[in-house]
Amino acid sequence: MVFLNPFIVIIGMIMYIIPYLWPLSFAITMFIYHILLKNRDEHIKRLKALFKLKDIDLSPLSKFKEENSLKMLFGYLISFTGFSLIFIKISNQLEKVYSQISSIEELQNLEYALPKFDSFLFFLFLFFIWFTYTRLINKIIKDQFYVQNIEIQKNLIDKPILKYRDSNFVMFLRIITFNLYEWFLLISLIKETNSLYIADKTYKNIEEATTKEKYEKMQKKETFFELPAPDKFNTKEEFLSYVYSELSKLDTVTRLKKIDEMLQKKLLTKEDVEKIKKLF
Repeated sequence: MVFLNPFIVIIGMIMYIIPYLWPLSFAITMFIYHILLKNRDEHIKRLKALFKLKDIDLSPLSKFKEENSLKMLFGYLISFTGFSLIFIKISNQLEKVYSQISSIEELQNLEYALPKFDSFLFFLFLFFIWFTYTRLINKIIKDQFYVQNIEIQKNLIDKPILKYRDSNFVMFLRIITFNLYEWFLLISLIKETNSLYIADKTYKNIEEATTKEKYEKMQKKETFFELPAPDKFNTKEEFLSYVYSELSKLDTVTRLKKIDEMLQKKLLTKEDVEKIKKLF
């Protein structure tokens, strides 16, 4: 799994605004969708492995395939490319016609119809863009939303993290906001899916644990660190030194979770957290 930083979306948004950098912005957008789809497949794959290890019924997950999600992205990319080419062609045709008009009378008397084949291709690619994008969004949101509900039923997570969005309504919002909504959607999806994978612990490669004993060992690596009480130490520096030594044994994701947990329980101040993060 690849955990993206939402800042990459902001970079793409800035490039979208700057003239001549639009292709780079589009490439960043496609990369983000690529990672979200790959993470979706890996999430379901690891969740099935987790169900097996915990002897949980796999039938609710059987309808979700963990492969070939990228086909929707390739389909969207082809549809978008075809639509862009036919749109440029039609725009050039209209520009050529209007450039020959020299007066208002000629404009009023203008009779011009687009070639039927070009009009057909325009609406055909527009339909394919809508179809492939809504399928792509359903893969990322709808599938994982239902999977999330199964996880809640099986007590793997406490509450819903990923919010449901209707794919057709998402496409509609993209159109009326001139694509602005898409950027905010991507930021939300990165944050929500990252949080979901951490909450259900599928960010770890569960497939490496082929037995329950190995899986329990993996769990102990995360939970062995007891949250200390500062009053048990002679000085604040001694306390922070102990916290740092224990945190250094954890992986980055678990370490950040423990730091947030200690901050919420007021075992650490914001200044203490900054000191510890600087050490790492």
